[in-house]
This record gives sequence, structure tokens and C-alpha cells, in this order.
Amino acid sequence: MAILQGIKYVVIMFASLLSFFAKADDLIQNIKNSHSITLSYLDGEFPFSYTLAGKPTGVAIDLCESVAQHISKEMGGTPLQIKWIKVAPAARFQSLINHQSDIECSNITNSIERQQYLLFSIPYFYASTAFISHKANHLSNTKVLSGHTIFVTSGDIAVQAVTKLNTKLGYSLFTHLTQSALSGFEDMKLTDNSVFVADDILLYSLRATSSNPEEYALSNDNLIDAQPFALALSHESRTLQKEVNNAMMEIFAEGEFNRIYNKWFLSRISPDNILINMPMSEKLKKDIAKWSAEFPGLPGKQ
Repeated sequence: MAILQGIKYVVIMFASLLSFFAKADDLIQNIKNSHSITLSYLDGEFPFSYTLAGKPTGVAIDLCESVAQHISKEMGGTPLQIKWIKVAPAARFQSLINHQSDIECSNITNSIERQQYLLFSIPYFYASTAFISHKANHLSNTKVLSGHTIFVTSGDIAVQAVTKLNTKLGYSLFTHLTQSALSGFEDMKLTDNSVFVADDILLYSLRATSSNPEEYALSNDNLIDAQPFALALSHESRTLQKEVNNAMMEIFAEGEFNRIYNKWFLSRISPDNILINMPMSEKLKKDIAKWSAEFPGLPGKQ
């Protein structure tokens, strides 16, 4: 009896695996058959994903469009039509989970918690979680935040960090969720003795785009140390994940990503002539060198 139960369990597990991989292949087949791919993005996350003149733009947008071009070559060369979906922060991953979107293209942190329900590409950026405030308030570290107002974007990984900090500080923080990084920064500007928590690169960017950047200061310590940004996919999209990673490795190896990085972080950004001036981190440089060496498709590689 026990043997029969064991065999039954193995059969069920095997059938589940077959169903899982069949669904993963179906996602790729749907892209091939429709000659289209649906990409989602979070608005207001300058310079990674935001809307300009009615169209999505940013680092992650450029990267996803390039990934789509490389995938189309692997599928026979017919250009993929890109369909864009703008998602709300509080439900940003539902479009992936419900298969309304194939890839999300934003500043998404690849965390252990999110790996339970999402797949991720190889990283394309690293960022720490910090906070920004009025320089005159001298809110330079987390120890002095008791009794202060904290703004953080709904659905962001920083929400977990703020929750932990609030527990550490005896539940003395007044936490408010915002709809985007831009609205969080604006709320901080208008609220006395408050801070806005987000990825450090977003804070640098928001300060750079403000009319008086010298009035704002970033914290001296981080709520979360450097974490990888990646493109996100549904948990059933393992075949597509492989295609995305291969495309990204080729983009890194060909120097295409360096051009994207330089465009957004080392050059002035239209239409407001904003200069972030953030050199590529040593960690990302090492990753790119590693993936470029592993990519077999360039001339001279076996």
C-alpha cells in the first residue's frame, strides 16, 4: 500500500512538472504566434521608467526594447510588436502573475521574498535603500527618525525596511504610502521634518531634477545595502527567462548596455538637461565582464 501511495505521489509530481513546463513553453509560443510581446512598467521612476510625451522611457525601457529586438532575432527575425502597460505600484506584479504582461521593465529589486512568486533576469543595476530630507532638518541617519513622518512608495521593497525600522524605533514613525517616487519626494518637500525612503539612485535623480537640489540631503546610512535591479517575469516563464538572459548577455557583450548606461547616467537628459553623473559601480562592471565572457555568440568565440 505504501509503495502504491509512493508511486501515485511520483506520478502526480511528474504530471505537475510536465504541466509547468508546458505552460512555460506556451508563453513563448504565444509570443511567436502573435509576433508581439507585452511589457509593463511603473511610471514616475526617473530615470528607470517614466512617461514622457505620452510614451514610456528610461533605462529599463531602453533595455527591454533592446531585449525584445534580440528575442525577435532568435525567433526568426520578424520584429516583435511591443505592447506597453502602465501598472500601479500597489499591484505592480499582478499583470505578470495574471499573464497580462510578459516582462516588467522598471527599477525592480530582486529579493528573496519576491523570488517566491516571480522570476528575474540577470541584474542590470545595483542600488541601496536610503532616504532624503531637507538639509536644514539634519536628518542624516536612522537613529534620529523617531517621531518623524516617513514617505515610501506603495509596493516598494523599501516598505519592508521601513516596517522593520519602525519596530526597532518603538513604533514611533508616522508612515505614509505614496503612489510613486515622484509623489513621495513632493510629499517630503511639503511636510515638515519628514523623509522619503527609496533606492539611492532614485533619490539622486529626484534631487537632480528639483528646482533647488542644494536644499536636500541623502542619509549617511542605508536601510538596505546594495541590491540588484532586474527585469521581472511570472514564475511560469522559465523558458522566456532563459531567452531574456541570453539577450541581455548579448547586449552586455556587444557594448550596447554601456551606451544605454552612458545615455542615462553620464549624459544630460532631455528635455530638462538633467545630469545625474553616476559612474557605473565596480560590482556591475565585474558582472558585465563575466557575462560578456560567457556569451558564446560573438565572433572569435567558440
